Amino acid sequence: MLVRLPRPFFPLGFRVVRGHALMACLGLALALALPHGAVEADTVWMNNGDRLTGEVKELDAERLSLLTPYGVIALEWHQIEAIESAAEIVARDETARQAYLSRLRPAEDGAAVIAVAQETGLPEAAVIEQVLVPRPFVHKPTWQGSLELGFNYKTASTRTEDYTATVDTELRHASWRHNIYANYLRRTDDAATTAHLFGGNIASDRFLTGTLFWQGRARYKWDQIEEVSQQTALGTGPGYQFWDNETGAFSLSGLMGRLRYDYNDGGSDSFFAASLRWDYKRYFLDSNRLELYSTGELTRPLNSSSDINLDAVVGMRYRMTDWLSWFLSYSRNQISGSRQNLNEKRISTGLGVSW
Repeated sequence: MLVRLPRPFFPLGFRVVRGHALMACLGLALALALPHGAVEADTVWMNNGDRLTGEVKELDAERLSLLTPYGVIALEWHQIEAIESAAEIVARDETARQAYLSRLRPAEDGAAVIAVAQETGLPEAAVIEQVLVPRPFVHKPTWQGSLELGFNYKTASTRTEDYTATVDTELRHASWRHNIYANYLRRTDDAATTAHLFGGNIASDRFLTGTLFWQGRARYKWDQIEEVSQQTALGTGPGYQFWDNETGAFSLSGLMGRLRYDYNDGGSDSFFAASLRWDYKRYFLDSNRLELYSTGELTRPLNSSSDINLDAVVGMRYRMTDWLSWFLSYSRNQISGSRQNLNEKRISTGLGVSW
Protein backbone atom coordinates (compact mmCIF):
# COMPACT_ATOMS: atom_id res chain seq x y z
CA MET A 1 0.00 0.00 0.00
CA LEU A 2 1.30 3.45 -0.89
CA VAL A 3 0.57 6.79 0.79
CA ARG A 4 1.24 9.43 -1.85
CA LEU A 5 2.82 12.83 -1.20
CA PRO A 6 0.95 15.09 -3.66
CA ARG A 7 2.67 17.89 -5.54
CA PRO A 8 2.20 20.61 -4.42
CA PHE A 9 1.57 20.17 -0.67
CA PHE A 10 -1.25 22.05 1.02
CA PRO A 11 -0.15 24.30 3.94
CA LEU A 12 -2.69 22.80 6.37
CA GLY A 13 -0.41 20.74 8.59
CA PHE A 14 0.35 17.07 8.39
CA ARG A 15 -2.97 15.27 7.84
CA VAL A 16 -4.39 12.21 6.15
CA VAL A 17 -7.13 12.49 3.51
CA ARG A 18 -8.99 9.27 2.75
CA GLY A 19 -10.97 9.67 -0.43
CA HIS A 20 -12.77 13.03 0.00
CA ALA A 21 -13.04 12.77 3.81
CA LEU A 22 -10.54 14.50 6.08
CA MET A 23 -9.36 12.04 8.71
CA ALA A 24 -7.34 12.29 11.87
CA CYS A 25 -4.02 14.11 12.17
CA LEU A 26 -0.83 12.12 12.08
CA GLY A 27 2.43 12.85 13.90
CA LEU A 28 5.74 11.80 12.36
CA ALA A 29 8.96 10.90 14.13
CA LEU A 30 12.09 10.16 12.14
CA ALA A 31 14.14 7.31 13.68
CA LEU A 32 17.82 6.96 12.88
CA ALA A 33 18.68 3.82 10.93
CA LEU A 34 22.14 2.54 11.82
CA PRO A 35 22.77 -0.65 9.82
CA HIS A 36 26.23 -2.12 10.33
CA GLY A 37 27.25 0.99 12.34
CA ALA A 38 26.86 3.47 9.43
CA VAL A 39 24.29 6.21 9.01
CA GLU A 40 22.43 5.96 5.70
CA ALA A 41 21.54 9.10 3.76
CA ASP A 42 18.24 10.24 2.26
CA THR A 43 18.25 10.82 -1.51
CA VAL A 44 16.51 13.55 -3.53
CA TRP A 45 16.29 13.41 -7.34
CA MET A 46 15.86 16.78 -9.08
CA ASN A 47 14.02 17.46 -12.33
CA ASN A 48 17.30 18.50 -14.01
CA GLY A 49 18.86 15.10 -13.31
CA ASP A 50 20.89 16.05 -10.22
CA ARG A 51 20.89 13.75 -7.21
CA LEU A 52 21.39 15.10 -3.68
CA THR A 53 22.01 13.13 -0.49
CA GLY A 54 21.62 14.16 3.13
CA GLU A 55 18.94 14.10 5.82
CA VAL A 56 15.39 15.27 5.08
CA LYS A 57 14.49 17.68 7.87
CA GLU A 58 11.13 19.01 6.67
CA LEU A 59 8.60 18.84 3.83
CA ASP A 60 6.01 21.61 3.80
CA ALA A 61 3.77 23.52 1.42
CA GLU A 62 6.58 25.11 -0.59
CA ARG A 63 9.91 23.41 -0.10
CA LEU A 64 11.98 20.55 1.22
CA SER A 65 14.79 21.17 3.72
CA LEU A 66 17.73 18.81 3.25
CA LEU A 67 20.64 18.72 5.73
CA THR A 68 23.90 18.12 3.85
CA PRO A 69 27.60 18.31 4.84
CA TYR A 70 27.48 21.85 3.39
CA GLY A 71 24.56 22.99 5.53
CA VAL A 72 20.77 22.97 5.14
CA ILE A 73 19.58 23.35 1.54
CA ALA A 74 16.04 24.56 0.79
CA LEU A 75 14.63 22.97 -2.40
CA GLU A 76 11.47 24.17 -4.09
CA TRP A 77 8.97 21.33 -4.33
CA HIS A 78 8.29 21.81 -8.07
CA GLN A 79 12.00 21.19 -8.74
CA ILE A 80 11.97 17.74 -7.09
CA GLU A 81 11.37 14.57 -9.08
CA ALA A 82 11.41 11.98 -6.26
CA ILE A 83 12.54 11.31 -2.69
CA GLU A 84 13.83 8.21 -0.94
CA SER A 85 14.51 8.02 2.80
CA ALA A 86 17.13 5.78 4.39
CA ALA A 87 15.60 6.02 7.87
CA GLU A 88 12.22 4.65 8.82
CA ILE A 89 9.39 7.03 9.58
CA VAL A 90 6.94 6.41 12.40
CA ALA A 91 3.47 7.57 11.31
CA ARG A 92 1.00 7.80 14.17
CA ASP A 93 -2.76 7.82 13.59
CA GLU A 94 -4.22 9.73 16.55
CA THR A 95 -7.73 8.37 15.89
CA ALA A 96 -6.69 4.72 15.85
CA ARG A 97 -3.96 5.41 18.44
CA GLN A 98 -1.51 3.27 16.47
CA ALA A 99 1.91 3.91 14.97
CA TYR A 100 3.21 2.53 11.68
CA LEU A 101 6.75 2.14 10.36
CA SER A 102 7.24 3.40 6.82
CA ARG A 103 9.82 4.81 4.42
CA LEU A 104 9.84 7.49 1.73
CA ARG A 105 10.54 5.98 -1.70
CA PRO A 106 9.99 7.00 -5.34
CA ALA A 107 6.93 5.76 -7.22
CA GLU A 108 6.97 4.52 -10.81
CA ASP A 109 5.91 7.93 -12.13
CA GLY A 110 8.71 9.66 -10.19
CA ALA A 111 6.45 11.06 -7.45
CA ALA A 112 7.52 10.77 -3.82
CA VAL A 113 5.49 8.32 -1.80
CA ILE A 114 5.46 6.70 1.63
CA ALA A 115 5.39 2.92 1.74
CA VAL A 116 3.25 1.54 4.58
CA ALA A 117 2.80 -2.10 5.56
CA GLN A 118 -0.48 -3.71 4.45
CA GLU A 119 -1.31 -4.85 8.00
CA THR A 120 -1.77 -1.25 9.15
CA GLY A 121 -5.31 -1.24 7.78
CA LEU A 122 -4.98 2.17 6.12
CA PRO A 123 -6.95 2.46 2.84
CA GLU A 124 -5.26 2.83 -0.52
CA ALA A 125 -6.42 6.43 -1.04
CA ALA A 126 -4.66 8.00 1.94
CA VAL A 127 -2.84 11.22 0.95
CA ILE A 128 -0.27 12.98 3.17
CA GLU A 129 -0.34 16.75 2.72
CA GLN A 130 2.59 17.80 4.93
CA VAL A 131 5.51 16.11 6.63
CA LEU A 132 7.30 17.52 9.67
CA VAL A 133 9.99 15.81 11.71
CA PRO A 134 9.30 16.12 15.46
CA ARG A 135 12.07 15.77 17.99
CA PRO A 136 11.97 12.13 19.06
CA PHE A 137 12.83 10.69 22.45
CA VAL A 138 16.42 9.50 22.29
CA HIS A 139 18.35 7.28 24.66
CA LYS A 140 21.66 8.96 23.87
CA PRO A 141 21.83 12.36 25.67
CA THR A 142 21.75 15.43 23.44
CA TRP A 143 22.89 18.87 24.56
CA GLN A 144 22.32 22.18 22.82
CA GLY A 145 22.43 25.78 23.89
CA SER A 146 23.49 29.35 23.20
CA LEU A 147 25.61 32.10 24.76
CA GLU A 148 24.68 35.71 23.94
CA LEU A 149 26.73 38.78 24.81
CA GLY A 150 25.72 42.42 24.47
CA PHE A 151 27.63 45.66 25.00
CA ASN A 152 26.54 49.26 24.58
CA TYR A 153 28.69 52.37 25.06
CA LYS A 154 27.31 55.90 24.76
CA THR A 155 29.02 59.24 25.38
CA ALA A 156 26.91 62.40 25.67
CA SER A 157 26.21 64.53 28.74
CA THR A 158 26.82 61.29 30.62
CA ARG A 159 28.83 58.20 29.76
CA THR A 160 26.74 55.02 29.76
CA GLU A 161 27.99 51.46 29.55
CA ASP A 162 25.78 48.34 29.40
CA TYR A 163 26.99 44.74 29.71
CA THR A 164 24.66 41.78 29.24
CA ALA A 165 25.24 38.03 29.12
CA THR A 166 22.70 35.21 28.65
CA VAL A 167 23.18 31.44 28.71
CA ASP A 168 20.41 29.06 27.65
CA THR A 169 21.03 25.30 27.49
CA GLU A 170 18.88 22.21 27.08
CA LEU A 171 19.71 18.57 27.83
CA ARG A 172 17.51 15.72 26.57
CA HIS A 173 17.73 12.09 27.58
CA ALA A 174 15.01 9.47 26.97
CA SER A 175 11.79 10.97 28.36
CA TRP A 176 13.58 13.73 30.31
CA ARG A 177 14.24 17.33 29.27
CA HIS A 178 16.30 19.73 31.40
CA ASN A 179 16.67 23.46 30.78
CA ILE A 180 19.10 25.87 32.46
CA TYR A 181 18.80 29.61 31.81
CA ALA A 182 20.84 32.45 33.34
CA ASN A 183 21.25 36.14 32.55
CA TYR A 184 23.41 38.98 33.88
CA LEU A 185 23.17 42.77 33.42
CA ARG A 186 25.29 45.67 34.63
CA ARG A 187 24.80 49.31 33.64
CA THR A 188 26.87 52.31 34.71
CA ASP A 189 26.29 56.05 34.20
CA ASP A 190 29.41 58.14 34.77
CA ALA A 191 30.94 55.27 36.79
CA ALA A 192 27.82 55.05 39.02
CA THR A 193 26.05 51.68 38.90
CA THR A 194 22.39 52.18 37.89
CA ALA A 195 21.48 48.54 37.17
CA HIS A 196 23.04 45.35 38.45
CA LEU A 197 21.12 42.09 38.41
CA PHE A 198 21.42 38.34 37.96
CA GLY A 199 18.69 35.79 37.25
CA GLY A 200 18.55 32.05 36.80
CA ASN A 201 15.99 29.36 36.08
CA ILE A 202 16.21 25.55 36.18
CA ALA A 203 13.36 23.38 34.86
CA SER A 204 13.11 19.59 34.49
CA ASP A 205 10.36 17.93 32.44
CA ARG A 206 9.41 14.26 32.64
CA PHE A 207 7.30 13.27 29.61
CA LEU A 208 4.43 10.97 30.57
CA THR A 209 3.25 10.70 26.93
CA GLY A 210 4.47 12.20 23.67
CA THR A 211 2.93 15.57 24.59
CA LEU A 212 2.02 15.53 28.31
CA PHE A 213 4.81 16.13 30.84
CA TRP A 214 5.31 16.94 34.50
CA GLN A 215 7.59 19.88 35.32
CA GLY A 216 9.61 20.92 38.34
CA ARG A 217 11.04 24.43 38.34
CA ALA A 218 13.32 26.62 40.50
CA ARG A 219 13.78 30.35 39.80
CA TYR A 220 16.00 32.96 41.43
CA LYS A 221 16.60 36.66 40.73
CA TRP A 222 18.91 39.07 42.54
CA ASP A 223 18.86 42.84 41.99
CA GLN A 224 21.25 45.20 43.76
CA ILE A 225 19.41 48.40 42.79
CA GLU A 226 15.64 47.78 42.84
CA GLU A 227 13.54 47.73 46.02
CA VAL A 228 12.67 44.04 45.50
CA SER A 229 16.20 42.76 45.93
CA GLN A 230 15.58 38.98 45.62
CA GLN A 231 12.91 36.70 44.16
CA THR A 232 12.92 32.97 44.87
CA ALA A 233 10.34 30.55 43.47
CA LEU A 234 9.84 26.78 43.57
CA GLY A 235 7.00 25.11 41.66
CA THR A 236 5.75 21.91 40.10
CA GLY A 237 2.85 20.93 37.90
CA PRO A 238 1.64 19.49 34.58
CA GLY A 239 2.54 20.77 31.14
CA TYR A 240 1.58 20.16 27.52
CA GLN A 241 3.85 20.22 24.45
CA PHE A 242 1.67 21.45 21.56
CA TRP A 243 4.41 20.92 18.97
CA ASP A 244 8.18 20.45 18.80
CA ASN A 245 9.65 19.99 15.31
CA GLU A 246 11.84 21.63 12.71
CA THR A 247 9.53 24.68 12.43
CA GLY A 248 9.62 25.49 16.15
CA ALA A 249 8.12 24.51 19.50
CA PHE A 250 5.41 25.62 21.92
CA SER A 251 4.59 24.39 25.43
CA LEU A 252 2.49 25.53 28.39
CA SER A 253 2.76 24.42 32.01
CA GLY A 254 0.69 25.24 35.08
CA LEU A 255 2.64 25.26 38.35
CA MET A 256 1.86 25.44 42.06
CA GLY A 257 4.56 26.33 44.53
CA ARG A 258 6.20 28.72 46.95
CA LEU A 259 7.31 32.30 46.19
CA ARG A 260 9.44 34.62 48.32
CA TYR A 261 10.27 38.32 47.97
CA ASP A 262 13.17 39.90 49.87
CA TYR A 263 13.27 43.71 50.03
CA ASN A 264 16.27 46.00 50.29
CA ASP A 265 14.96 47.37 53.63
CA GLY A 266 15.43 43.93 55.21
CA GLY A 267 11.79 42.78 55.07
CA SER A 268 10.39 39.81 53.17
CA ASP A 269 7.15 38.11 52.09
CA SER A 270 6.67 34.37 51.54
CA PHE A 271 3.51 32.75 50.19
CA PHE A 272 2.03 30.04 47.98
CA ALA A 273 1.30 30.95 44.36
CA ALA A 274 -0.02 29.56 41.06
CA SER A 275 1.66 30.35 37.76
CA LEU A 276 1.37 29.80 34.01
CA ARG A 277 4.66 29.24 32.20
CA TRP A 278 5.19 29.27 28.42
CA ASP A 279 8.00 28.57 25.96
CA TYR A 280 7.51 29.48 22.29
CA LYS A 281 9.82 29.57 19.27
CA ARG A 282 9.18 29.73 15.54
CA TYR A 283 11.65 29.55 12.63
CA PHE A 284 11.42 31.38 9.29
CA LEU A 285 13.40 31.89 6.07
CA ASP A 286 15.64 29.36 4.35
CA SER A 287 17.58 27.05 6.68
CA ASN A 288 15.61 28.48 9.66
CA ARG A 289 17.85 31.55 9.79
CA LEU A 290 15.26 33.76 11.52
CA GLU A 291 13.86 32.76 14.92
CA LEU A 292 11.10 34.47 16.89
CA TYR A 293 10.82 33.42 20.52
CA SER A 294 9.08 34.18 23.79
CA THR A 295 9.48 32.66 27.25
CA GLY A 296 8.02 33.72 30.55
CA GLU A 297 5.92 33.10 33.60
CA LEU A 298 2.79 34.81 34.95
CA THR A 299 2.35 34.25 38.70
CA ARG A 300 -0.60 34.96 40.97
CA PRO A 301 -0.17 34.69 44.78
CA LEU A 302 -2.83 32.74 46.65
CA ASN A 303 -3.02 35.44 49.35
CA SER A 304 -2.91 39.24 49.36
CA SER A 305 0.89 39.60 49.45
CA SER A 306 0.85 40.95 45.88
CA ASP A 307 -1.41 41.12 42.85
CA ILE A 308 0.69 39.71 40.02
CA ASN A 309 4.24 38.81 39.02
CA LEU A 310 5.23 38.87 35.33
CA ASP A 311 8.68 37.77 34.19
CA ALA A 312 8.87 37.44 30.39
CA VAL A 313 11.06 38.00 27.37
CA VAL A 314 10.25 38.25 23.66
CA GLY A 315 12.81 38.56 20.91
CA MET A 316 14.30 37.49 17.61
CA ARG A 317 17.54 35.90 16.43
CA TYR A 318 19.07 36.00 12.98
CA ARG A 319 21.58 33.26 12.28
CA MET A 320 24.45 34.68 10.22
CA THR A 321 26.40 31.41 10.17
CA ASP A 322 25.80 27.91 11.53
CA TRP A 323 27.06 29.05 14.95
CA LEU A 324 26.97 32.89 15.03
CA SER A 325 23.76 34.92 15.35
CA TRP A 326 22.51 38.44 16.08
CA PHE A 327 19.74 38.92 18.63
CA LEU A 328 17.28 41.62 19.73
CA SER A 329 15.13 41.10 22.82
CA TYR A 330 12.68 42.92 25.09
CA SER A 331 12.22 41.73 28.69
CA ARG A 332 9.75 42.73 31.36
CA ASN A 333 9.79 41.99 35.10
CA GLN A 334 6.80 43.42 36.96
CA ILE A 335 5.58 42.99 40.54
CA SER A 336 2.44 44.90 41.48
CA GLY A 337 0.42 45.07 44.69
CA SER A 338 3.29 44.02 46.99
CA ARG A 339 4.85 46.06 49.79
CA GLN A 340 7.46 47.19 47.28
CA ASN A 341 6.57 47.28 43.57
CA LEU A 342 8.82 46.58 40.60
CA ASN A 343 8.43 47.54 36.95
CA GLU A 344 11.61 46.73 35.06
CA LYS A 345 11.85 46.92 31.25
CA ARG A 346 14.94 46.18 29.20
CA ILE A 347 15.91 46.07 25.51
CA SER A 348 19.07 44.12 24.63
CA THR A 349 20.98 43.41 21.44
CA GLY A 350 24.26 41.77 20.60
CA LEU A 351 25.87 38.62 19.20
CA GLY A 352 25.51 35.01 20.24
CA VAL A 353 27.04 31.61 19.60
CA SER A 354 25.11 28.34 19.60
CA TRP A 355 25.95 24.64 19.72
